[in-house]
Amino acid sequence: MRLVDANSNGGNNLQRGSIVLRQPRAGDAEARFNLGQDPTIIRMFGKDPTALPPWTRESASAWVAEIQHHPSAWIIEYEGALAGSIRLNNVNLLDKKARLGIGLAHHEQLGQGIGRGAISLLLDHAFGPMGLHRVHLRVIEYNTRAIRCYEACGFRREGIERESARVGTEWHDDILMAKLAQDHR
Repeated sequence: MRLVDANSNGGNNLQRGSIVLRQPRAGDAEARFNLGQDPTIIRMFGKDPTALPPWTRESASAWVAEIQHHPSAWIIEYEGALAGSIRLNNVNLLDKKARLGIGLAHHEQLGQGIGRGAISLLLDHAFGPMGLHRVHLRVIEYNTRAIRCYEACGFRREGIERESARVGTEWHDDILMAKLAQDHR
């Protein structure tokens, strides 16, 4: 991993190979708009794709603005193109922990190692410069691709939150997973 030049809003970009975690820049809202709202991806987030409002340029701009104003969020860029976002939510520096959130924008990006590479970069940053002890996440039970990715990145299952996600008219469990600093490399 290498730190790339800091951008205008002071954030550091992280890069390994063709995967870059970076701050938003001009053109990202249009790139995100063009990727649309992939129903397959939306369902893997634990949401009902039929219940979403239409995807607009304003929606894409709001998506970019949310990343820009989040203290620990990055655009995922793969081979020079916007692929999604990754973030550390609820960063607690006293307890040295945070919650990982990641989302690729389109199903055609799955299975290429983008998510795994982005998570690896973020964990290097979280357990390195940030000095965190624990990174945890939750994932809906039927998102087996994501669960395999998290396990490959060293996350361990810690529990199940029963019927905590309602997708359409059906209830689903959330799988709780975490990785500790001593388990990272």
